[in-house]
Amino acid sequence: MRVFRLIPYRSNCLKLSIFLFFLILITASCSSSNVKDVIGSKNLGIGFGDTTVKGFNNDLGWKLSSKSEIKKYQKKNKIILFQLQKEKTRYGETAFFIQAPGDECYNKIQDCDRPNGEKQKRVEVGTDYGFQGNIWLSYSFLITDNYEYSDRSKAILQFHSTESFFGPMFMLQIDKERGLLWKHESSEGVIIVERGNDDCSPGAGGINDTNKRIYCEARHDWYQIIPAQDLKRNVWYDLVFNINFDKKDISKAFHKIWLNGKLVLKRNNQTLWIDQKNVRSSDNLANFKFGIYGSNLDRTYQSIYADEIHFGRTCEKLNIHNLGYNCTELESQSIKESIPIKTEDTKHFYLNKIFLN
Repeated sequence: MRVFRLIPYRSNCLKLSIFLFFLILITASCSSSNVKDVIGSKNLGIGFGDTTVKGFNNDLGWKLSSKSEIKKYQKKNKIILFQLQKEKTRYGETAFFIQAPGDECYNKIQDCDRPNGEKQKRVEVGTDYGFQGNIWLSYSFLITDNYEYSDRSKAILQFHSTESFFGPMFMLQIDKERGLLWKHESSEGVIIVERGNDDCSPGAGGINDTNKRIYCEARHDWYQIIPAQDLKRNVWYDLVFNINFDKKDISKAFHKIWLNGKLVLKRNNQTLWIDQKNVRSSDNLANFKFGIYGSNLDRTYQSIYADEIHFGRTCEKLNIHNLGYNCTELESQSIKESIPIKTEDTKHFYLNKIFLN
């Protein structure tokens, strides 16, 4: 009788041992994978409770240009260009590692071979929807030791128009000579070039037969956020943006930037593009993009880490207390109106080039 009772006991132990073995195997397999390919993944691979990205509309999702081209490049070169990883973070368990090699084209032909001679590369994602009005956004980034500087600056963040006939309103750029720059392209609105122009954001398409842009930026302004000599590698920088994308009343439009808790830029001028003929007002909104974007003519390599990318209609929604900042303190700060370190009269350039042609 005792023997009879021991047989099922041993059988159950054996089953339990097998179950525990596979459970440990699966757990080890899952925990050993600290890298997730963001390209094509839902919600950028962010899981429940992860603070890397918050506040965005997950139902409408994120959009990546050149998805199939980047996938082919990654498979060919056994590399991941945009990944969610756990080794280096600003806060929480994960952050993005983004790299943009300069060895070959991994984007669509509209970027890789533009009609004006430009060759652009982009490894970036953007909201697949638009917004307007007063918004807040936080963004932390770190420049790696392998980041290669050149005479051509690279953007790591953009507020772009949802209508491709318009260019970006704002770009955050890393520049070899001037450091971290805030480029403002919508300050003076647009000029209309009826025959189209290949130089104002070529490759974006247009609404006429020539497939060229007819709405070009009238002016570009650059503001210096961090001088080149102070922009360090392997250092996390925390940025908070407060922008009012108001196209109905430009007098209410403004943009502000805090760096590591200190207000460093304040400007009241046009932010969102004004509606134009043949462009629906519902299409002329702002969207948010981040990653690495810029010229590939220099054939250089760039890589950064990005974390704590939060969107909200109030500062409190950004959860910047996790980083040691206080919204009441930030909003109480005031500085004089910021002055660009460089201004470019693009209206004169575009019109004169068209006239000469």
